[in-house]
Amino acid sequence: MDFLNNTGPGVTAGDMSTDDLAQLQKSLEAGYGSEMSNLTGGSALRIQSLDTTLQATVQDNEHFALFNALPKPKATAVLDEWTEQSSIGGFEGDSFNDQDGAAAEANGEYARRVGRVKYLTTYRKIPIVLSTQNNIVDPVATEQVNGAKQLLTSIEFSLFEGDEDVTPKAFDGIAKQIEGLGSVDHVINMDGQALSAVDPVMKAAETVFGFGNFGKITDLYMPPSVQTDLNNKLDPAFRVALDNSPNSITYGTHVRGIQTSWGAVATRNDVFIRDEKRKQPFQLRGGQHAAIATKNDPFKPASVTGVAAAGSPSSKWKASRAGEYRYAVTGINHNGESTAVVSDAVTVAANGKVTLTIGRSSSQAETGYVIYRSRQDVVTGELSDMRELARVPASGSATTVYVDESQSIPGSTNAYALNLSASDHAIAWRQFLPMLKIPMAAVNSPIIPWLQMICGYLRITKRNQHVLIKNIVPLGASWRPFTAE
Repeated sequence: MDFLNNTGPGVTAGDMSTDDLAQLQKSLEAGYGSEMSNLTGGSALRIQSLDTTLQATVQDNEHFALFNALPKPKATAVLDEWTEQSSIGGFEGDSFNDQDGAAAEANGEYARRVGRVKYLTTYRKIPIVLSTQNNIVDPVATEQVNGAKQLLTSIEFSLFEGDEDVTPKAFDGIAKQIEGLGSVDHVINMDGQALSAVDPVMKAAETVFGFGNFGKITDLYMPPSVQTDLNNKLDPAFRVALDNSPNSITYGTHVRGIQTSWGAVATRNDVFIRDEKRKQPFQLRGGQHAAIATKNDPFKPASVTGVAAAGSPSSKWKASRAGEYRYAVTGINHNGESTAVVSDAVTVAANGKVTLTIGRSSSQAETGYVIYRSRQDVVTGELSDMRELARVPASGSATTVYVDESQSIPGSTNAYALNLSASDHAIAWRQFLPMLKIPMAAVNSPIIPWLQMICGYLRITKRNQHVLIKNIVPLGASWRPFTAE
C-alpha cells in the first residue's frame, strides 16, 4: 500500500505506525483527572472542554415564591407606623331608637402599630487576578447574583418563621404575627396529622370570611411534601377543572387550587417552608453548618436539664405518645446556631409535661435557643435522631425555662392560608431601600470588594385575614416523631 509516499502495512504519515498511533490515542484518552499538575504523558496534552454555562443546583428567582408575590410599597422611615382598625363600634341591632330619642354613642376601635425596618447585608469580594483572566463565567457578576440570592433567602425564610424575640435583628414572620393574635380560630393545629384533605383549608376560608374578619383566603403556601399529600390523597370529588378544560383532570393531576364557598384558594409551593428534612440539628445540615456551629460555641448553652411532671389540662401528651425522650439545645443569634448540648433521657406520662432548664453560656451572646427533641423511645442521644421543636428567646437571667406540653411537634411543618388580594392590602413587604451594591475599598489586598444590602420588613396590616395551619406531619416524612403513629 502506498499512502502519502509511505508504503507497507500499518504505516501512516511520517514514521509513526498505526500501532504507535493507537498507543498515542490511548494515552490521550486515558484518565479523566482534573488536577493539571498531576497529568503526565499523553494526558498532559489533552485539551480541556470548558462549559461556559455555570451548572448550579441552587435557589433561583422562582423559588422566592412569597416574596415575589407580595406587594412592595415603600416605607418612608425606619420606624413604619400605621393604624389597625378592629371594629366600627357598637353591636348588631344597637341602632334602633325612638323618633326623638338620644342616639347611643359608638366609635370605632383603633390601635397604633409600629414596624421596624430590618437591614440585610452581605460582603463579597473577588481577587483582581481572577476577574481579569479567562474564566468560565464572569466571577463578579456571578458573586453579585449569589449575594442577591443570599439576601432573598434570608427574607423568604423569615417571611414564614422570623421571630424578633429570638433573633432581634430579624423581623417577625407570618407564624409569629398570627399566633400573636391569640385567636384559636386563626391557628389550626393538625397535631401531627397530614394535610391531605380540604377540611382545614375550608375552615380557614370560613374563618377569614366570617364576621369580624371580612376577608377571603386567596393562596395556600406549603412545602412540596404537603403538596404531594394533596395530590395523592385528595378525594377526586373535590378536583375541579378551574379552566373548564375536560383534559385538566386526570389521575395524579397537580392540585393547583381548592374551591371553597368563599372563592378558589390557589396552592403555592415554597421550598423555604421547612419540613423534617430541614429541621435536623443545625450542625448536621451539611455545607458550612458544622464549621459555623463550632465557631459559635462561645454562646453554646452551659447546660440542659429536663424534669417530667403532670401537665396542665391543655397538655397534648396523648397516652400513645408517652415514653422516653431526649432534648438537644443550641444557642442562637444572628450569626447562626452553636453546637448542641444533649439532655439526659426523660420519661413522660400521658397528659404530662417536661420542664427544660437551659443554662446561659459564659459569653451570654445568645439571644435565644433552638430546642430539638428525639423520636419517641429513641434515646441514643444521637443528633440524627432529633428534629427542631421550638425556638425561644433567652430570658436574660442565668437560666431560661421552657415547658414542653407537646403543643409543638418536632419535625412538623406549616401551611399558610393568606389573603393576597391586592385590593385588601392585608400583607406586604415594606421596602425602605431596594437591593443595593455598594463598592468598598481594597485596603491591603488586590481584591474587588463590595457590600450588598436591602432594607425592609414584613407588615401584616390585617392579621385576622390570614390563618396558620401548624404541626403538619406529611405522609411521606422519613422521620416521624411518634413510633405508634
